[in-house]
Amino acid sequence: MNITELIKFDKLQEENELLKNEITELKQQILYKEDFYFQLFCINCEKVDECILSNCSKNTLRKNYVLSDSSKYDKLPSKED
Repeated sequence: MNITELIKFDKLQEENELLKNEITELKQQILYKEDFYFQLFCINCEKVDECILSNCSKNTLRKNYVLSDSSKYDKLPSKED
């Protein structure tokens, strides 16, 4: 290898390391469906998984997906970043 090829190779290795670090950081920000749990929420009586009012119907139940571990949320980037 001549000096020019060696410089190019070193630069590519450095860029490769930066990209590996960026990938590692992005992998930590991924949320999977297993990170959430499902619950039903009544919009009339505001109870979770059950209704306390006799006039509530199944039409008043809404699905909520709740993040299981809130520390994962804190690692997510905001739109301003």
